[in-house]
Amino acid sequence: MTEGGETLTIQVATQFVIQRSLLGMEKRKEEFLKIVCQIYMAAVLVVLPLYYIPGNGYDKLGDSKYYLYRNISLICIGICLVVQIIVVVKSYLMEKHRRIEQRCRMENCASVGMYIGMYIRKNGKKMIVWCREHIVVTAVCLYGACAVVSALCSPYGSTAWTGEKEWYMGAVTICLMVGGFLLAAKYSGQCSRILYLGETASVTVALIGLLQKLGYDPLGLLKGYIVGDWEYTHMLTTLGNNNWLSGYYSVMFPLSLALFLQAVEEERRGSSMLLGVSNTLVVILLFLQGSDGGVMVASVALWMCFWSSRKKTKLWEAMLFLLTGICVGMLLWGKGMQSLGTLDILLQDGIAKRLAAWQGWILLAAMCLLFCGIHHALPDEKKGILRTGLLYGSLAFAAGAVIWYILKQQGSDFAEWGNHRGRLWQMAWQGFCQGDLRQKLLGAGPDCFAGYLGQVLPGGTVLFDKGYFAGSIFTNAHNEWLTTLIDMGVLGVLAYAAVFFTAFRKYRGNFMTNMLLFTYGMHSLISFQQVLNTPFFFLLLGVCEAEQRMNQQYNTDTHEESIEVG
Repeated sequence: MTEGGETLTIQVATQFVIQRSLLGMEKRKEEFLKIVCQIYMAAVLVVLPLYYIPGNGYDKLGDSKYYLYRNISLICIGICLVVQIIVVVKSYLMEKHRRIEQRCRMENCASVGMYIGMYIRKNGKKMIVWCREHIVVTAVCLYGACAVVSALCSPYGSTAWTGEKEWYMGAVTICLMVGGFLLAAKYSGQCSRILYLGETASVTVALIGLLQKLGYDPLGLLKGYIVGDWEYTHMLTTLGNNNWLSGYYSVMFPLSLALFLQAVEEERRGSSMLLGVSNTLVVILLFLQGSDGGVMVASVALWMCFWSSRKKTKLWEAMLFLLTGICVGMLLWGKGMQSLGTLDILLQDGIAKRLAAWQGWILLAAMCLLFCGIHHALPDEKKGILRTGLLYGSLAFAAGAVIWYILKQQGSDFAEWGNHRGRLWQMAWQGFCQGDLRQKLLGAGPDCFAGYLGQVLPGGTVLFDKGYFAGSIFTNAHNEWLTTLIDMGVLGVLAYAAVFFTAFRKYRGNFMTNMLLFTYGMHSLISFQQVLNTPFFFLLLGVCEAEQRMNQQYNTDTHEESIEVG
């Protein structure tokens, strides 16, 4: 063999060894990061909602939950970044001899900028194609980038990065949410056990809140408060006030319903019954917690389940049984509160009190059973007509109720609507209009709502001059979109809207995602971002992205196999 032939053989053998080493390293990395991702998801979905400091009650509950979320995220996402960097460096060192033959190497470039420019020119088309294929990832990253740019340009210093106290929705938190999404999108894979654990935490939270409505406080969270205190009637379970609770279930309730329908469709009777009971408890809590947002979340999610099940007899009848259980549960819990004397004490909000005292629940339960019996007895071709009629009838009823409410509000002051939400929205829009071009494009900085409006408006964000909230400064508009408009400007709103639009377009075949986007999106119109809803939203969105990738890979593999067989 000639010297040239021997050299070539050595090069091929070396290349083979390098490739095997790289593949083994990549496999080990994937396995390790999957474990990290599962730990992270379990910590967020299971530990975070239940976490509280014994003896502190509701004092600084938001702070303690944020610090837990921040620390968990920094550790897990930091580990992933370090591992990725180590793998990249090792890959570079192992393949360095291949780079020697390349026309342009970084060390031979005149500058780093030249190298980057040449890399972009070479891979620009690939990057564009990648962004199109991973359009949701691109939108989420753009949202994070807008937060960072807004914080860099913000005149409010550290507030733009860390956020206001007790809220902490600054650029750091947004970046951690983006990191959680990317981690779940890449490594969550088959994570059904983690999702079921999250569902267990969700129903545990609901059960604690329902016991509190009966006058029992198993964790001693209400210790130090007395009857008549605002906290005594509005602070619930391990989440905080009822607005935080509604935000949490705007994310977790769609997951719970999706798991229930999946169990019914797969004919897992034990899981179906357990999930049915858990969903019943969650809906009862959402009806009794006192916030209109919680009632809206429960109602919209249930209607979407009926709509998605309109072509499936088994799922439709399961939903009717679930609704029957909810009606019976509401009747029993209302009677229980009346007998224990907590109805008038713990239900100060009008809608919750009316729902708890309503005697029509038994009639509604009977109607559900009647419809279920009629539906079961009808021939298959007429079942669809009944389902469609009921769905459109309920939709028409809801539309009529909305129209009636709007007409009822005519002549009243919009500023007083929604517990002064109308006035807060007017203030937010007025503040946006008074901003300069930079503020309108980039905003005042993440979570700088109160600081900015305090400068441009005479009275800042103080809405109440008497009562429990007298002199309180509102740190958001109780509308995520208006808050984002002030904090991150038009670019931030467009990036945030792109997350919803691209996710709906890409995951339109995924029932859980559609319901998640709808319920969270509806609730975002009257509420705010906080550590117990938005991080959960991005995390579950990442799970949906991972599921979508797995389905695409499965379809690709199946297609390739069919071609080979052919």
